[in-house]
Amino acid sequence: MTSLSVQQKIVSIAHALNLKGDPVEAIMEYCRKRVGRILKTARSVRTPWDLERAVCEELNLVIHDVSNDEEIDRFIHLYAIEENDPAFAALRLELADDACGVLFRRKRLTENGEYQYVAFIDCRGAKRLRRFFTRWHEIAHCLTSFQQYEMPFRRTTLTDIEKDPVEKLMDLIAGDLGFFEPLFQPVLNAEVTPGEPLTFEIVERIRSQFCPDASNQAVLAACAKRINEPIILIEAIVGLKKTEQRIIRQFPEAARTIQPQLRVRWSVPNSAAQDVSFQIPRYMRVPKESIITKVFLSEGDSNHFPGEATECLGWWTSSKGGALPITRILVQAARYGNGVIAIITRQE
Repeated sequence: MTSLSVQQKIVSIAHALNLKGDPVEAIMEYCRKRVGRILKTARSVRTPWDLERAVCEELNLVIHDVSNDEEIDRFIHLYAIEENDPAFAALRLELADDACGVLFRRKRLTENGEYQYVAFIDCRGAKRLRRFFTRWHEIAHCLTSFQQYEMPFRRTTLTDIEKDPVEKLMDLIAGDLGFFEPLFQPVLNAEVTPGEPLTFEIVERIRSQFCPDASNQAVLAACAKRINEPIILIEAIVGLKKTEQRIIRQFPEAARTIQPQLRVRWSVPNSAAQDVSFQIPRYMRVPKESIITKVFLSEGDSNHFPGEATECLGWWTSSKGGALPITRILVQAARYGNGVIAIITRQE
C-alpha cells in the first residue's frame, strides 16, 4: 500500500466508485478495465491517438490544445458567448501561471441526459512538452468522476501534481493509460532484449514508433515500469536537502552560507527494483565521481550523447556518513534542461 492509498480524497473516490482493496490499485484497475472495454468495441485502434479518440467519445469529452493567447480568446467567444456558457469566460485565468490544463463541464447535456466535458491543454511555451501526458491526465479525471470535482471546472497545475493526492493519482493513471499495455507492450518487446539494459537510444526508438508526440521522460518512465530488471530513474538538479530548505524558510539569511549541491530531485524505482530494495532516496547528494556529475558539468547539450559508466552504489553517501549498499550498477546519464536524467540498472 502506497502513501497515496491512505489519503482521504483517494479513499473517497474508491468508495464512491464502490471499489474494494487498496484504493490506488483498485482505481487504476477500474480505469484499465473501463478503457479495455472501450478498446474491444472500438474500430481500428492502432495508435494511442486512436485510443484517445475512442475513450473521449465514450466519455462525451472534447479536448482542445491551446497554442497561443488568440486561441484562448477564440474558445472563450465560442463557449461563453456563442454557446451561452459563462463558466468558460474564466478560461484565460484558469490557464495562467503553472496550469497545464483545465476541465469544464458544460451546461448542455447529451440526448441521453449525460454531461458533456471540454478540456483545454496549455501548449504555450515549455508546457507543450506535457501535452500528451496532460491530455490523458484530464481523461483520467473524467474516468474517475463521481461528484464532478467542484465542476463546472477543475484546474490542473504543476504545483497540484506535486502536492495534491488526487492530482498525483491522475498522473499515475495518465502514465498507465497513455501507454496502454495492449498497444505499448508489443512495441516495447520488439526493442528490448530480456537481460539487456534499457538505454536512451532504445527509448527514443520506442518513442518514434509508438508516439512521437510523447515526451522522452514519459516514454522512459513507461519503459522502465514494464521491464522485469531492477531499474531506478532519477533526475538530478542543483538544490538543497530537506533540512536545509527548512532552515532557510525559518532563517532566510542562512541562504548566504548554505551551498546548493547536485542532488536527486525525484527517484522512481520500478517494481523489480522495489522487490529487491534497490533505491536511491530523494534529495540525496550525487557522488562527485559519478557519470551523472560529469555529464552535468559537461559543456553543451548531451541529450543525444549520454554518458555511461559502471559504478558502485556504495559511492552514494549521506551527510551523516551513511552509505547505500555496495552494489554494482550501470549508470546512463543525459542532460535535460537544467538537470540530468539517469537510468540506473542493478547488475549482478
